[in-house]
Amino acid sequence: MERSCARDFGKEVGMVHEGLMTLRNFGLTAEGWQQMTQNKELAKKVVELIEGKKDFWLEQILARERACHLAFFGHEFDLSDFAATLKKYGESRIRFWQKIGLEPHFLPRLEMAESTSFQGWKVKPEQWFYQKIAEGRILREISGQLAVDKGAHKLLGITALIDTRLKPKYEDGRQMYENDNLLGPIIEELRRAGKIADCKPHSSRFSVSVNEWEEDIKPALADKLNLEPNQLRLERVIEANVVPQLYPYMPRKDDGKTNTWVWYEERFEDRGNRLHGGDSDNGGLADVNDDWADNHWDYGSFRPLAVL
Repeated sequence: MERSCARDFGKEVGMVHEGLMTLRNFGLTAEGWQQMTQNKELAKKVVELIEGKKDFWLEQILARERACHLAFFGHEFDLSDFAATLKKYGESRIRFWQKIGLEPHFLPRLEMAESTSFQGWKVKPEQWFYQKIAEGRILREISGQLAVDKGAHKLLGITALIDTRLKPKYEDGRQMYENDNLLGPIIEELRRAGKIADCKPHSSRFSVSVNEWEEDIKPALADKLNLEPNQLRLERVIEANVVPQLYPYMPRKDDGKTNTWVWYEERFEDRGNRLHGGDSDNGGLADVNDDWADNHWDYGSFRPLAVL
């Protein structure tokens, strides 16, 4: 799947690059400019290439997204809304987010049921997760109100900023996410200010409760990303399960192989209980469990997602 994704992406980018080379060949020589003054169709094509060059950053993102969708789902999706959203935020903001380890992606609106089959979906959430959905015990908080989430197994058709980092293996509570310029400085500042529980290393995502994420870390991260706090949340179970398999070039492709876990967005039975999972000792990407949202665990961390 990884080779197929990379091969298709290379083909897409190659087509764009070929067009840019054509522009150089015709646009940077005296002969080329003379031909354009005499041939309106040629001039039109050159203008189109010039306009296309402005959005080369966008074409790279779209080409990779198409290739990964094709490798995982077996078909492509309409990415026009995805492209429009990225254009709205602009290249400079996208580049900034990429520098701090966030990539923009499109998660199509799809049902990921226990019986669903896609060629790239090798590991599904464990049966317990689907059972609890059917029982109405998995909840989402929407506008301050808890509601039963009968669609917890569905992808939502969103443009999202996804954290590409691999969650680390457990090392006596001192493990760290690599190059965590996204959350490390924020967490360290909040700990030194006494706003969230302390631990060492001070910049670690571990030993953080979900309540601390909601009340203190999320607003600070929203400021850093220049987004509204309500655009940020934790990854949902199905998203955390699918992403490492859908984007096999990311470091987090091995998320199911490390013996730590992450908090998820969904509540379990009430507001004080939260789902978590991903521990290789309990099934890796299939692992789903629950715990109190105010607990601090040195083998539990969190991974934010931004909806654009």
